[in-house]
Amino acid sequence: MYYCQKCTYFGHMKCATAPVSAFVEALSDFFITRFSNFQVDFEGEHKDTAITSTGSNDQHRIEEHWSHPDHPLELCQFIINEHDSDDEDDDDNTTVLTCDGCTQPITVTHPSYYGCAQCNFFLHSVCATKFPKVLPIGLSSFHPQHSLSLMRKPRFYTIVNCGVCNGWTNGFYYECEACDMKIDICCAFLPPRIKHKSHKHHPFILCDDSRSVSRYGIQGGMEYGCEICSNFRINIPSVFYPSTMKHKYEDHPITLRYPPFFYEGVFYCEVCEEQVNNQWWLYHCDESDHSFHFSCLCIMQRIKLGGTIIFCGNNSKKHTFVYVYKDNVRKNSPLYKCDVCWYTNARGFYLECEGCGVLVCPTCMIKVEAFFRARFGHVLQLNQQRVQDFRQKIGASEYTLISILFLF
Repeated sequence: MYYCQKCTYFGHMKCATAPVSAFVEALSDFFITRFSNFQVDFEGEHKDTAITSTGSNDQHRIEEHWSHPDHPLELCQFIINEHDSDDEDDDDNTTVLTCDGCTQPITVTHPSYYGCAQCNFFLHSVCATKFPKVLPIGLSSFHPQHSLSLMRKPRFYTIVNCGVCNGWTNGFYYECEACDMKIDICCAFLPPRIKHKSHKHHPFILCDDSRSVSRYGIQGGMEYGCEICSNFRINIPSVFYPSTMKHKYEDHPITLRYPPFFYEGVFYCEVCEEQVNNQWWLYHCDESDHSFHFSCLCIMQRIKLGGTIIFCGNNSKKHTFVYVYKDNVRKNSPLYKCDVCWYTNARGFYLECEGCGVLVCPTCMIKVEAFFRARFGHVLQLNQQRVQDFRQKIGASEYTLISILFLF
């Protein structure tokens, strides 16, 4: 057999030398990369990117993908071009492509992807072709009693709650229609037994009280527990925290640290300025001696932001709404308010007009978009008189937004 002394890993000679099918190799490589560090390497953040076609063995064009039936998807290759830049410190020069399936960046680690440039819709080639449309009964560790169907919400700004990690996603997910529950694709393929750096001596197993999630889920999500130390557990979101990451205000990598810490003094989070509990996990930069709550840095792991909706008036006045996340990390900061329903919140998802700053919550935007898609097509075309004519025929949300955009 083959043996790795450092990792205490054993493999039969037959298993180690056997050829691996393209299907298994693609899925294994894809998930091993994400389930070992859970975030892509950002070392190339000061480099510009270029997108070219590729000669991969994958089919070069998908005429109608189930998740994007409006336009065909072209096979492309992600590459990074090195060149001298007059403004290398400007992070805005970096092109970032995000997969609409797993909601993770597309990088040179997995460069093959399918894209629709017209809709800014992209999928890793693995996400586009390798995920089974139906997970048979027993294949998911978290919901083995029923089969699961691969799904995606039709609107990019609508999100679903994962019954395993209790997080949110607007990417692909598996759904059990009988139990009315949803599982993020990353959680759907987690094994019942794992090893984690926070507790190196013993493996973790899926806790018995978390093994079969129902339609009501579990408060705070499911958990893995040490099979030896009965009082040591970690929840599913903790499993996905990246071991290192790059923060826009830090020049050095930030490392996930586990207690005990031998440090005199008090840790304060550089984001929210609140004290950090040094008896629990935290992110820390040794070079700058800066600390961060993991919750302040790991909020948006499964959401793809940046999608747009465009509304136009007959006077060429255009409003481009961008999908954003707003968060008041500091105390006593003003609340964010939807300009349609006036509901306020300290944090949340909104569609924000690039030009005038109007904020619309997803709930109101669904009503507005559905109304105008049914009557006017993809782009809103109205003049002031028609707005007044429709006042009696549309709901309050639709009229409020139209008034804000085109009457004032």
